[in-house]
Amino acid sequence: MDGEITAIPSSTVEADGGEGDDARAQTPDSCRLVFDKAFPFYLAIGMDYDGFYRKDHTLAISYRRAYEIRRKQDNEDKWLQGAYVYEAISRVAPLLIPFNEHPKPLPYLDKPYPLFADDRGENAESKAVADKGLAYMQAQMIKFNQKFGKE
Repeated sequence: MDGEITAIPSSTVEADGGEGDDARAQTPDSCRLVFDKAFPFYLAIGMDYDGFYRKDHTLAISYRRAYEIRRKQDNEDKWLQGAYVYEAISRVAPLLIPFNEHPKPLPYLDKPYPLFADDRGENAESKAVADKGLAYMQAQMIKFNQKFGKE
């Protein structure tokens, strides 16, 4: 193309929708530089030449959003891996204390961390603990109110 970039047919395209050389709009040099600068990034995230220069601009927006979602997910995965490593080292830490006569490591987690609301589900055990905590806080609130003369 000799340094030329053809733009998506725009207002310069003839009204009859002709597809000749007249239908191609030349981009100004400043726009071409912006597109040329951004293109390697979009190539790196999987978008092809035709999709970047000739297809609907919302496709590029979708590629960027998908890239951001993948990066965020990757970051969270690495954070979770670090949390597991930290948990494992913390449970073995009693063995690392010098002069400890009877070191006993804590057992490793019996199930993985819950990631989604469905995984955290309200089972009977967690519901009972939550209810017990609520009853305790309500009793403390009543004592506090009686002590300071409210209700």
